[in-house]
Amino acid sequence: MISTLHGQVTLFSNILSDVRVAKEAGYKALEVHTDKLNRFLDAGRTAQELRQTMNNFNIQAAAIDIIGGIEVTGNSGRKKLFAETERLCHVARIIGAPTVQVNAFSLLDGLGSERNIEITAINLKEIADIGKSFGIRFQIEGAAWTPIHTLDDCLRLIEVTGRDNVGLVIDFWHFWASRGAEPEDIAKLDAGLIYGVHVSDGYRPGIGEQWVDETELRGVLPGDGDIPVQEWMDAVKATGFDGFVSGEFLNPILWERDHVEVATAMRIAMERFF
Repeated sequence: MISTLHGQVTLFSNILSDVRVAKEAGYKALEVHTDKLNRFLDAGRTAQELRQTMNNFNIQAAAIDIIGGIEVTGNSGRKKLFAETERLCHVARIIGAPTVQVNAFSLLDGLGSERNIEITAINLKEIADIGKSFGIRFQIEGAAWTPIHTLDDCLRLIEVTGRDNVGLVIDFWHFWASRGAEPEDIAKLDAGLIYGVHVSDGYRPGIGEQWVDETELRGVLPGDGDIPVQEWMDAVKATGFDGFVSGEFLNPILWERDHVEVATAMRIAMERFF
């Protein structure tokens, strides 16, 4: 497996610093944080400069994370979505990232998962077609608190979309926290459908309880929360997957640690389960 620094771990860094941190903390790859990337590009810096920096530090580009709100409807919203897709796919091709992550959120709450899937697939088909022209694929993350959150939902979205460059990212916390999959379900997947893995730990509301802010639930390193991380990692390994694996947390205290220090702590915690 390829140890990958997720840009969420060093949230208040910038993108070029993330490359250096990834190298110093012992990673082989970087999962690029979209907000940092957009800030970098908006300042007039270039994807070629980012690629050169990654080459200089011998860091691979694992993915760009994320295009959010892909369930948007209405002409202006969809136009903005597809423009963002083109921009990120252009960068992904230059820096050598094979994958861009996509997320549907909660714009269609109340319609039920199947209707959410049908509407979201309309946009995802066009996103996938844009990506195809750049040689880019897309990994779906089913956020725990959204209508499309179970493994079955994500697989159904892939089916309805009907494109061969759409697959999954297996995020331990999202599937575990939503009770949307169990490790045995992951172990049965075709490894070709898994484009990336997010190793995360934390807590979840009780059945019937309301969701709270994710920083209250995801503020620990792998192994320090309630998720049986080894079971989830063993399930991923059972598929034969051997690609990019990154760790995530959402925690203001950890974000205020030294970037290299916290990135190193995440890598060590994550690799214990490899």
